[in-house]
Amino acid sequence: MKRLLASTATAVLALGAALVATAAPASAHTPVVEADCSSVDVRLWAYADREPNRITVTVDGEVVEEQRFGRAAEVSVALDASSDHTWEVEVDAADDDRYDWSDEGTTTACPGDGDLGQVGVYVYPKLDAAQPAAWENSGPQQIVTGTETELPDDPWAMTWTVTPLDLDAVRDVVGEDVTDEALCTAWGVQQDLVDLSAGEYELPAEIEYSADGHHKGDFPAGSLVAWDHQDLRDLLPDGACAPGRPQAAPPAPPAQLLEATPVAPAAAAVCGATIEDVVLPEDGGRVRYTATAEGVVAEAAAGVTFTDVPAGYVVSEDGSRAVLPAEIVLPAAEDCALVPGAIQAVCEADVPYLGYEVALPEGVEADGDTPLTITFLHPRGGEDYVVGDQPLDGRVLWPGASASEPKQWPGFVRNEDGSYTQTEGNYAWTREGVQVLFEVNPSYSTVVDYPPASSECANPPVAPIAAEDVTLVSDQAEGSQLASTGATVAGAAAFAVLLVGGGALVVWLRRRVQA
Repeated sequence: MKRLLASTATAVLALGAALVATAAPASAHTPVVEADCSSVDVRLWAYADREPNRITVTVDGEVVEEQRFGRAAEVSVALDASSDHTWEVEVDAADDDRYDWSDEGTTTACPGDGDLGQVGVYVYPKLDAAQPAAWENSGPQQIVTGTETELPDDPWAMTWTVTPLDLDAVRDVVGEDVTDEALCTAWGVQQDLVDLSAGEYELPAEIEYSADGHHKGDFPAGSLVAWDHQDLRDLLPDGACAPGRPQAAPPAPPAQLLEATPVAPAAAAVCGATIEDVVLPEDGGRVRYTATAEGVVAEAAAGVTFTDVPAGYVVSEDGSRAVLPAEIVLPAAEDCALVPGAIQAVCEADVPYLGYEVALPEGVEADGDTPLTITFLHPRGGEDYVVGDQPLDGRVLWPGASASEPKQWPGFVRNEDGSYTQTEGNYAWTREGVQVLFEVNPSYSTVVDYPPASSECANPPVAPIAAEDVTLVSDQAEGSQLASTGATVAGAAAFAVLLVGGGALVVWLRRRVQA
């Protein structure tokens, strides 16, 4: 009986050990998903490997990735970084439905790489509540909000404007003394797009129009890119001025259309001038002038249209805005080039030089005594020859030449025996009539001819020899060459001794015969 019980117990233990040894490992089924503006990344591990598992990634309602995997997988789906997206990840576990998993979310577009500017939103009481909001119809302005934005390609498309405005934010600025009725009938909004980031410039808290042109809170010259005026009621949230609230006054009958003629500013005559250096005409009651990246902008007052516009101005279809492009009022590039003097190849003894003399155009000042960079331009797109930090007049060695031993000339290489061989290297291309560029900030270029072959400095003084007749020695063979040279000298010396000895023997024998 005891033996039977012992046998039974042993069998049970053995069966238990076998079950433990053959059991499948535990599966933790761990999914992780990370999404940003440029990609959706999924990592899966610790899944059962007995049957294939499946992962499906959907972006904006379209399946973009579907694959099977074993115990682990890593999946990355690239997104269009310039757009917002919705995404969903689904995992179908092969071993049990309870391990199925899904997740979803949204991404926003990555920040753009364009230049950053700012939008300033200002509110003001209109000087004449019956007239539309306009710069000339604005009372003291106060800033409601200022935000950074990427500068658009077309600022006058007005995609940068802020709408709707937060009524509570407006109320915080204007105070409780201003009634809702006044806000909806007698207040306007100015929005300005400024080509300066928040790190470069702080928007003014207050702006005020002045008929004499001395406005309060003007932006730095040339930084105002675009602007917009609207009645405040048009920018408040829906219902802010709806029935039950004070209504806007009925529109006034159209005023008689007035005419104005913008004045063209005097062109800047000094080289290096920018649009900020242009002296603008004085603002009048009907025209406001601003220097922008486009050029000089003339903006007509409300109810005014431009007529008899001077040549060069580009007028908007409604006649309320005219732009004089910057290239019309700024000096042309060709007028601000370096002024050339004598520029030619010159010989000094047997050495070729480039002699030159250039002057700065009027209004341009040099930064130091050696502001000039001289570039020999390779005619076939190869590497140019550049010499920097030169005075405005002087000379430089011709490329490939040297004024000290060992002498060199462009288009020739010096051999070990002191002769020269013609080559296509060593700046031979500068012998063909080469274009030379002189640069400070303005620039000038001209073609300079290498000295003619008859010149003393054009070529090496030793007649060239054929390349196949020259034995070139590498650095590695230098030791053997030196040894060979020594043996040659020793042989010549022994031969000379034999000649001297033979001569002496002849003299001695002759004297013996005479005796």
